[in-house]
Amino acid sequence: MVRVVLVAEQSVTRAGLRSILTSAPGLCVVSGHGDPAQALEAVRREQPQVILVGTREGLAVDAVAARQLLAATVAPRAKAILLHPAETTTDVFQVLTGGVHGCVDPAADEEQIVRAVETVAMGGSVFLPAPSVEQAEEPLAISGPTPDEARLTDRERAVLGRLARGLSNSAIARELFLAEATVKKHLTQAMRKIGQPDRLRAGLYAYQHGIFR
Repeated sequence: MVRVVLVAEQSVTRAGLRSILTSAPGLCVVSGHGDPAQALEAVRREQPQVILVGTREGLAVDAVAARQLLAATVAPRAKAILLHPAETTTDVFQVLTGGVHGCVDPAADEEQIVRAVETVAMGGSVFLPAPSVEQAEEPLAISGPTPDEARLTDRERAVLGRLARGLSNSAIARELFLAEATVKKHLTQAMRKIGQPDRLRAGLYAYQHGIFR
């Protein structure tokens, strides 16, 4: 059972998310709060797997609040989702490198919200709706060769693009009609070519270079 703590300033949003998540098998909303400071003790006590954080202050403020709730002395195994859409690849970079695992518009489809929580609980990252892949105002700090210089194949690009969307290997396999072992092989080869040591940086690389499909 995935334990979820809701931190949403708007009571309507909080009630709606609670209804959606409690109706999903395998998810349990253990606590709900309107203010991150009020949620601190509940997070420490309940030790949730996923924390949803959304106020009217915007993405940057909520990212700071989420990091406080994720502090090692509070909930060392929890992962956070911000209840705001990420609009640019720079937003994505700042969210992920700040320790948060994604952004979801609370007005998204119910099934998408449930799937997002499940994906993050399993260690993935999710951005709904997908941010713009146009050039951001500030470049991302991910070095490496360009996709053309790396000579990525179409299949490697497809796998990287789905990784950037936060999909697990099994989910990528289902979308591309491949065996999971084949997905892992393509991903390993792609990461070697682009010089990225882990899934997080490979996903950020894909965002930076507009590989998002």
